[in-house]
Amino acid sequence: VTLTAACIGDVISLAFRTPADGLALRLQNQDDEGDWIKDSLEKLPAVIITDLPYLLSKIMLNRVFIHGSISIDQYIEGAVLAAIIAAFLTTPFDVARTRILIDSDGDISNGIDGGSMQGVITTMKEILKEGNGSFTNLFAGWLERVVYLGIGRAWLEPFAILGYVGIRDAVLLKWL
Repeated sequence: VTLTAACIGDVISLAFRTPADGLALRLQNQDDEGDWIKDSLEKLPAVIITDLPYLLSKIMLNRVFIHGSISIDQYIEGAVLAAIIAAFLTTPFDVARTRILIDSDGDISNGIDGGSMQGVITTMKEILKEGNGSFTNLFAGWLERVVYLGIGRAWLEPFAILGYVGIRDAVLLKWL
């Protein structure tokens, strides 16, 4: 149930975030042609496919590193370690997602406009062929991703959980 709820919550979040991310990437690449909202929503399935590996690996790694009754410091250490490992391992999906979001040629038949797993795999194959033609192409930006997701965001998780528990308890105590 928890895993299903996390996946549904992630998909709903992506439905709101994807158009904003698409616009940001277009502005960074000075590409202002076309309807960015429609284009982003058409690419939503590919964005979901590339985001779920991080979510699922982070949940799995959190269960490995965080269990039992532990202090908040130990929770932060486990959450950061899980996020760092998950961020590094799923960097190829992030690289593919970025490519899919900024591809604005509108030709779905070329396989890199997103919308299916085939689009993601095709995009990854194209990225592998570029430049020096090595596997490292899929790990471009891994350090920034690890720092942002692992160190920049994961240490806040325990505080979000404490806030949720505090609000939940306050509401329950008020009405019970």
